[in-house]
Amino acid sequence: MGFLSKLFGGGAEKAANDLFNEFWKDAGGSPVPADGGSQTQQAPVQQAAKSGQSGFSWGPVMPDEENQFNFGGAYHDYFERIYRAEFPAYQLDKQFAPNGRATVFTFYKDGRKVLAVEVISEKSSPYKLRRSCQAEGVAYLRFYYDHDGWWNTRRYVTERTGKALGL
Repeated sequence: MGFLSKLFGGGAEKAANDLFNEFWKDAGGSPVPADGGSQTQQAPVQQAAKSGQSGFSWGPVMPDEENQFNFGGAYHDYFERIYRAEFPAYQLDKQFAPNGRATVFTFYKDGRKVLAVEVISEKSSPYKLRRSCQAEGVAYLRFYYDHDGWWNTRRYVTERTGKALGL
């Protein structure tokens, strides 16, 4: 039983959480997850996909633009092809996670690690790479390859990656 429930009865804590979540939605943010977990930077995308709205890389209908699902190959080959074509000034390293549910692309510039991109299953709960990058002062990005309604269009992948690289 939470503090508010003890103080005011059973419904107070739920009412406070609902009020807080409404405040964040009105402000354009994401509600706090019920399990207390952290939101990723893709939370607004997830909300749009669930609401039936579409953006240029998410929504209930597959976009006409090239994306991970109409590419015709494995998700990691799709990302690698984009990265090699769009960011040729960077050296790219591709590593598969031992569990087989993730691929990590590491970008190097002049021999220095500048970005790690983790492409993972939505069923994963990895935080090690993100914390490691933060400690090293290296930019970090995450994409999900199996989240319903997230298409990972070429433009979306290119724009997010370019922004993370400071381009």
